[in-house]
Amino acid sequence: MVDLDFITDAPEVGEIVQANMPRLNDYISDIARQQYEVCMDKGFKLPKYYIWILYYKSKKSGELVFRIPICRSTRPSPYQDEDMILWSVTNYDKIKCEYSIPKKQTIKYILANPDMFEKSHVEMLRKYVQDKLETLDDYLVGDKIA
Repeated sequence: MVDLDFITDAPEVGEIVQANMPRLNDYISDIARQQYEVCMDKGFKLPKYYIWILYYKSKKSGELVFRIPICRSTRPSPYQDEDMILWSVTNYDKIKCEYSIPKKQTIKYILANPDMFEKSHVEMLRKYVQDKLETLDDYLVGDKIA
């Protein structure tokens, strides 16, 4: 499995997550490839699943630490925790970043300085603070709510 317990020197978590997104996307692609291999080897189908990564700023060193990714078939709510990123993987190869939620103070900073950040991330955070980031369809597995 891919080791995501890497550490990055960082003054602000939100800025570092944005700077490390290409590296994270490479890890997520590798995880999706490994999941595909497991599914093919075991003979089961997984039409959609999620890769969820939690991160935090170390109180000791001030560095950003990414935890080992969690693969799951149900979608975690962006409102259940802070400092997390969620990707969805559909048909083993369509990878989409669903959300990236920093701490509330970082969200305020990003929304107060939108020109300093990616437009799509700012738009996602605006939906998040308006409680419009999720729909009921996000929680359907087949025809049932999971």
